Amino acid sequence: MNFKVKKVRKKIKEKPVKKEKTAEKTSHNLFKISKRYTISLPIVLSLIVMFSLVFGIFKAISSIDFTVFLEIAGEELEQDSFGHTNFLLLGTGTKDHDGGNLTDTIMVASLDRENKLVTMLSIPRDLYVDDELVGSSKINENYFKARTYYDSSTAGIEHMKERIEEIVGVPIHYWVKINFDGFKDLVDAIGGVDIDVPEAIYDPYYPKDGTYEYEPFSIAAGPQHLDGETALKYARSRKTTSDFDRAARQQQIIYAIKEQALATDVILSQQKIKSILSAIKANIETNIKVKEILTLGSFADEFTADQIAHRLIHDDPTQCGGFVYTPIRQYYGGQFVLIPAGGPEFLHLYSDLSLNTPNILPANDKLHILNGTPTAGVAGETKQVLQRFCFDVVRFGNARSKELTETTYYYKQRTDENGDPIESEPISLVFLQKIIPGKVSTDIPQEYIDAGYFTQANLVIEIGSDYTQSPDYLEDPFYYLPDAMIWSTPASTETTTETTSNETE
Repeated sequence: MNFKVKKVRKKIKEKPVKKEKTAEKTSHNLFKISKRYTISLPIVLSLIVMFSLVFGIFKAISSIDFTVFLEIAGEELEQDSFGHTNFLLLGTGTKDHDGGNLTDTIMVASLDRENKLVTMLSIPRDLYVDDELVGSSKINENYFKARTYYDSSTAGIEHMKERIEEIVGVPIHYWVKINFDGFKDLVDAIGGVDIDVPEAIYDPYYPKDGTYEYEPFSIAAGPQHLDGETALKYARSRKTTSDFDRAARQQQIIYAIKEQALATDVILSQQKIKSILSAIKANIETNIKVKEILTLGSFADEFTADQIAHRLIHDDPTQCGGFVYTPIRQYYGGQFVLIPAGGPEFLHLYSDLSLNTPNILPANDKLHILNGTPTAGVAGETKQVLQRFCFDVVRFGNARSKELTETTYYYKQRTDENGDPIESEPISLVFLQKIIPGKVSTDIPQEYIDAGYFTQANLVIEIGSDYTQSPDYLEDPFYYLPDAMIWSTPASTETTTETTSNETE
């Protein structure tokens, strides 16, 4: 069915910030930016890797003129209550074009060293934020406005950091601002990167540097050796592929940079190391200190390609991360903007899942949702919401009764070779019970066993009225979009991708 909109959700509310002049220089600045160029998402994605690999190389060398780095002890990184270190990664444009100080790449990266995971969460540039101090605008304008207000780049970044913290709901310890020129120089400095292109790409709309025109970009499938310019194009191209494909290519490039930079011929080449340092030093601003970079470098080789996850916030409600939408433009001065459907709390929950508990989604638990209440459509609606949180919902339908008062999670108890129970709770329960409170049981109703519900799913969620009639109930916010926004959602049909739903509509 089509869902017409009744109302527009509240915009994100920002706390006023006291006006205060901040000096341009700070003791935390390691490098100063000298030039600004058009920025691309993959540059920022690779920044942590750049820091880690460069100073990891320094640490591994004992026979060249970088002994000062070997003598400096690392410094413990700041961490949040989850033991994670969080970074804000920004990419700006060029002073030679309009919008040279717009941060068109915005990403939060969370480093979980205990579980050896890095999660990168991209913030859409068109997300609208209220800011009573420097003026409400798209988030990519916030740094420019704050930089002008404070007459300081450092203060502008710090101000924007506070806005991002309010959006994602997690503390940010470090920030970096970079241009893509450093990315190309870095790849060239390490001798290029080797990748295996899964599918040929032909993009006739690749932006031509320094102009408003396009130039074709193409690359064949199979093993390829890329220089800096080609690596940048491979990671940036998006017009003829999806954002999800591009994210996969960016992860591929990041890992290739790390592997090549730690290769023996790079480690033993003083000239290449000097080139790497020059590429980074000339193109970034950061508050990360040398000792903290040494610490990053000390464990750079602990992370493999499958330990780097990329998450997006976007406007497709049928996909993982689809939590924002385009409101009627007349409310925003005719601008195209994005705002959170249902308010900022959904973005906080998604960030909590992605950044604070990054080990949950890789576990890939399979869910089956059952509606045990007389309210029609509960299972379908819950399915839509959970799929936006990247959960794999393989089935949904009606429960054994419509009069269930208690929400219950069922899973099969595993046993060891002696038949003794072992800990086997699905890891997804850690997050799911935050948004859908309920008890946990291994005493599975026989009806569900006979129906084969556990042949595909390892976790069955039986929804009771204690959830649907409580303030915790997560209504699908896309039901309440403006009249101009009409969506046909999976809940409007009677089938899922894998199986038939028997839920009463």
